[in-house]
Amino acid sequence: MSEVLKAEWFDLDDGSEAEVLEWLHGAYLPAVQASAGVGWVGHYAIVKSPARGYIEGAPEKTETTDPTIATGWQNVVLTAGLSSEVFFGQDTALDALAGTHAARLSELKNYRSAVFLEEQVVNSPEQRSSPYGMGPPPAMQLGHYNTNTPEDDIELARWYRSERFSRVSVTPGMIRGRKLLSIAGWAKHGVLWEFTDLPEGDYSFEHRFVAAARDDEWAGRHVLDYVTHGYGSPNAGRLIWPAR
Repeated sequence: MSEVLKAEWFDLDDGSEAEVLEWLHGAYLPAVQASAGVGWVGHYAIVKSPARGYIEGAPEKTETTDPTIATGWQNVVLTAGLSSEVFFGQDTALDALAGTHAARLSELKNYRSAVFLEEQVVNSPEQRSSPYGMGPPPAMQLGHYNTNTPEDDIELARWYRSERFSRVSVTPGMIRGRKLLSIAGWAKHGVLWEFTDLPEGDYSFEHRFVAAARDDEWAGRHVLDYVTHGYGSPNAGRLIWPAR
């Protein structure tokens, strides 16, 4: 059975960050993890990206400027559900938990969320280090974006199958890649790239995909020519809860 992934982006105020993290890691996230239908939860500290483009030699990335979309990026919490009912069913355990902790949850600044289904899962060289369904990866990169036209969706789907998925399967240090489609949230498309580590100084895994090139050169447009990313996307970070 595939997993349904909820992504939550937010920032924390410097003055209350330690206290909020103590509550998140000591009370709230363990309760989420223990809720019916939840497979695993992971909290990631996101690495700030430099102003320059994250793919050398590629077109400039376009980010949404929609003022109705929250801008949180410093933290990402991923929750894997066994089905969409975990997040959207009637009187769910997660809804009750959020109601109980509403005051503390209001301290998560610039908050936004999305819920994704898996379109495709591709295993990678390090899949044995973190088998599917057994918990959050030590490091990850979460991209979330929309194409500019319905026709672009077709080219995007073909690009993944012609170029990206084949690289994912051989990228060093990678556990698996997940291509995602949303049930809820601004972005229709998402990707979750799972890795064993994110070394100090790195802010993206794109250079690993470049190094993993196979005989798979894509003849179409560059993806960045026709997609609009969510704020800060892609977000790369390291697992800070639970301990591994």
